[in-house]
Amino acid sequence: MNMTRVMLRRVPPPHIMHGVLSAALPGKRGADAGGCVWRVDKIGDGRALIFVSAGIPDILRIEAETGIRDARNKTLDYEPFLSKVADGQLWNFRLCANPVERKIEVAGTRGKVRALRLMPAQLAWLGRQAEKRGFSVKACAVADDDPKVFTGTDRSADNNTVSFLAVTFEGILTVTDAERFRAALRNGIGREKAYGCGLLTIARLRA
Repeated sequence: MNMTRVMLRRVPPPHIMHGVLSAALPGKRGADAGGCVWRVDKIGDGRALIFVSAGIPDILRIEAETGIRDARNKTLDYEPFLSKVADGQLWNFRLCANPVERKIEVAGTRGKVRALRLMPAQLAWLGRQAEKRGFSVKACAVADDDPKVFTGTDRSADNNTVSFLAVTFEGILTVTDAERFRAALRNGIGREKAYGCGLLTIARLRA
């Protein structure tokens, strides 16, 4: 797996960014191949596209579409970093996710998926995801730059309307199962991964 960062001159809607990634990644299905997960972060006064992918992207193509030439633009092999993750470690984390629940109104049906809009419910969702993915949340808050609700038309999906809630979590976690946790770092968490949700990243705690 690879991790890539590209500084942006503009931030297009999520369905447009998905198309940019699809074109920049190798393989027949582009960004859908190899579980590419991405998000846009603030870095200083600017914004950066950060994503994890199986293939090595064409950074020049991303720069031509939405990015800028910048020394910080780079692709690194993610696996050496992941190999150092171990049970019991504490990490700072950041996750942009689509917290939802499935509400069953009629017995025997799958029910409807609905967004969790209240912070206590969002944090409870994160706790459930963490338990399944090899970590526990020690401290957490919702970031001020949370993108809230996106609604748009995805032309790559026959002009279907796309609408979802995105919440950015930041905090401290403890690794409880390194193998499952590494899988979450590679593959993301939750729904709407094509549209900028699901990417979990970690950084060492500062003294």
